[in-house]
Order: sequence, then C-alpha cells, then structure tokens
Amino acid sequence: MNYQRAALFSGGGTRFGLYLGMYAALDELGLKPDLLIATCGGSLATAIIQAFATDAERKSYLQSEEFYRFFCRHQLTGQRHLNKLGWHVLKKQWDKRPAPFLEDVFDRYLVHMEHDLSSLLPALNLSFSEEIPSIIIGSRILFERSAAGERRGERKLYQKVLMGSATALSKVDLDSIQIQGENYRQSAVAETIGINPEITLLDAVRISMSDMFYIEPIQRKGEYYAGGAIDLVPVELAQSLAAEVICERKQTYKLQEEGLVRAVLGFSGNQRLRDIDQQYQGIRWIDTADAAEQLKGNYCKKDIDWRRFEITLSLPASLDEFANAMEAQWNYGYWKTLELRIR
Repeated sequence: MNYQRAALFSGGGTRFGLYLGMYAALDELGLKPDLLIATCGGSLATAIIQAFATDAERKSYLQSEEFYRFFCRHQLTGQRHLNKLGWHVLKKQWDKRPAPFLEDVFDRYLVHMEHDLSSLLPALNLSFSEEIPSIIIGSRILFERSAAGERRGERKLYQKVLMGSATALSKVDLDSIQIQGENYRQSAVAETIGINPEITLLDAVRISMSDMFYIEPIQRKGEYYAGGAIDLVPVELAQSLAAEVICERKQTYKLQEEGLVRAVLGFSGNQRLRDIDQQYQGIRWIDTADAAEQLKGNYCKKDIDWRRFEITLSLPASLDEFANAMEAQWNYGYWKTLELRIR
C-alpha cells in the first residue's frame, strides 16, 4: 500500500469544525492519517489542516474573524421563495426515475457563494501540501448550460474528478476505484474518472462544496465543475491507497436529499451507503449519525418562514456566537473519535 492510513471527511452542511476535532483526536490516539480524502464541507476542513501546523492553530482559525466573515457572506438567492426551488424540490422527491432530465443546476440554486475564495480566505490560499497528502472529490459537468431541461435518455452527465496533492494523485489506479453495482448502471455518472492536478487548493474546495440546487457550480477554463456529492464516501479510492481506512458513519439521506441525488445524479444515496456496509470490510467507523441532533443550533440551518412563504438561513449573530458553535462542532468530532479507543 502507498499509505498506512487514510481518513475520509465527507462533509454535510456547514459542519467544518467536526472534522478538525476528529483529526486532533486521531493524532492523540496514535491514528494520525497520512492521507486525507475529502468531499463537500470536508474539503474546507482539509484546507485548514493543510494551512496550519498544530491543532491549536487550526481551532483558532476556525473561530477567527476571517473565517466568520466568510461564513456570513452566504446569501440566499431569489430561489428561496417556495414557489420556485421549494416546489421543484418537492416534486423531485417523489419521482423515482434515475435522472430523467438534465437538471438546471447552473441557475437554480439556493445560496450564493463567491467563485474565487482567495480574497475571502487568504490564510488558506496555498498550494496543496505534500506534507499532508490530500485528495478532494469534485465532478465535471458533461453537458452544456443550454441543454438544461432536455431529456437525458442514456447520457452520462457528470464525471467524478480527483484533485489534490500531486504525489497522492500519481498513486491512483483508476481501474481499481470504480464503483460497482446495479445502483450506478442507469445513473448519470460516467464510468471514467478524471484526475486534475492543476486545480489549486481553494478552487478544489470551492468545486467540492458546490451542491445540487444549493450552491452553484463554477466555471474553470471553459468547463463547469460541480460538487463532491457525486461520491460522499469514496471507500474504493481510500482502500486502494491505504492499508487502513477511517471513515465517518453518516446518517441516512433524508427523503428530500435522496430525491435530489436521484434526480441529478441518477442513483440512490441510501443504496450506496448500504452497499458500502455490505461490500467493504475492515473500515474503522466514527459514528456521527446523531450529529444533526447533537449539534442543533451550531451550524448553518435552513428553515421556512411560512408568513413570507420562503426558505430562511440561520447565521450566527456575532463572532462570539460563531466561535461557540465551532467549539461545539470541534468537541463533538473529538469525543466521537475518541470512542475508537474502546472498540
């Protein structure tokens, strides 16, 4: 194996601090990973790990004014009105067909996030570190913006793309990391996997955090890139590179989430989780299935204002409130990971 131990940071909303607590606890347990594989929000935590040398510095940045200001720049778009995106999403969760149409992920999204994060997160505007090798998962959109709304037929619409440390990417054997099973046979995900070592750390983070109908994809050198939801738990990649894999055991997809994955990518997210449980042995799991309950109020949360008939977004009112929320996330990830000690 190329690496002794890989840790997977899968993301999920704005729970960035959770992964930094996990990383600190793994180090304390003597299980510090020598490879990080990240998707969605987990990619931002990976960037913080790469940018700072100690856990104390990482936690300090997590609670910093720079990070707080970035967090609070998220603004809802006009799609927040329930008769727009809300109604569209509601219809999708009852349609069981695998991505029957080319969904308009270009213009139909809830939250505006800047495409270039370098001025917002200057402390993270660095190259991928070879000292802490990392791979970030994203996807490339295989259809033109003008084609949105067309029937898909059997077309493949998205290609998984690996971005990261040049050395780590050079060790990837594409033939050994294909996802197998009926769940993907009729999906909109291409069998081929791309590797792009030229994408910078912050661009990779921004790409991976793009999420269907939530945060828009970005354009880079004439091509559109979407998020890491294409493979939230890339165990095939991890097991092909590392002797030991540590992974977050997430809660199952909610009805709405399952419907969106099926509508856009054409597979079942919950079936993917079941397949991983059945097919892959020897993974060391960190159980975060109760994160939404335990961290309620400590991350950005969507709600509905019925009077205005629109979706709302809860953001911390002050830096102190934000710092306390990040502390709660960090502690949750830390203590959940320490449970590995007794297994």
